[in-house]
Amino acid sequence: MALQRQLLKRVVHRASSSSRIHSPAITILRSDYSTSSPPQLPPFDYQLQPYNGPSADEVFQKRKKFLGPSLFHFYQKPLNIVEGKMQYLFDETGRRYLDAFAGIVTVSCGHCHPDILNAINEQSKLLQHATTIYLHHAIGDFAEALAAKMPGNLKVVYFVNSGSEANELAMMMARLYTGSLEMISLRNAYHGGSSNTIGLTALNTWKYPLPQGEIHHVVNPDPYRGVFGSDGSMYAKDVQDHIDYGTSGKVAGFIAETIQDRKSLLGFSDTRCSTGHSHNGKGNWKWVAIRSCGDYSRDR
Repeated sequence: MALQRQLLKRVVHRASSSSRIHSPAITILRSDYSTSSPPQLPPFDYQLQPYNGPSADEVFQKRKKFLGPSLFHFYQKPLNIVEGKMQYLFDETGRRYLDAFAGIVTVSCGHCHPDILNAINEQSKLLQHATTIYLHHAIGDFAEALAAKMPGNLKVVYFVNSGSEANELAMMMARLYTGSLEMISLRNAYHGGSSNTIGLTALNTWKYPLPQGEIHHVVNPDPYRGVFGSDGSMYAKDVQDHIDYGTSGKVAGFIAETIQDRKSLLGFSDTRCSTGHSHNGKGNWKWVAIRSCGDYSRDR
């Protein structure tokens, strides 16, 4: 198969390339890196609030005692983050860190952005919560603003509480609409850890030995280490081959992250989504108007 041939060619190429590497050059590069001083953060005009809370050790012990063992942490001595401002975080000692990890809430706007804080405070003075049984203009205004940025006739918005819930809804809609259970996801993908989305996820660090459903994982179009390099058409052809020979031929939907960021930050090759995937017999496509954390799902 084309995939096997490409794998063999890349292995041979890497082996031949590695034989031409000169170890003295590597030694010099490592030496230069190890002797260079770490970069310093620029000045930041901000006054920290006094911290009188528990120490990092106390927080860590309470977390281990009362929270589930599935939680993990970075570093042997985890950071105790007590305050954040824009792109920076601060620990209990007042040490400042550049937040290069961020998160869903802060990746686009930073921590404690004054405009966002002001909007939250002003709304909280009027109304903190109301069920959708009653009317309120904010949810409609927000849906209209989001829909205005979407292409074509993608004008209906569903608000959910998490990326996992959005992906669950996308998969359920695709399956109900098509009458098929089979979904296609990419290897190296992360789409959630709920009972259904865990099947879409393709990283063993985020999976458990549970029934996964009718999920197929195809080669992710990795332009750096992928078996087809940056040739997007070959990745699309591999998906079509999998549909033809690894499924019933009636696939409910395809789901992919715009950037795979759980195992590594990976942008995809220029793989055209209109090529090589399930269709309705007429060559027509329709995207399910659901987005969550960079994930998109489509049906027939």
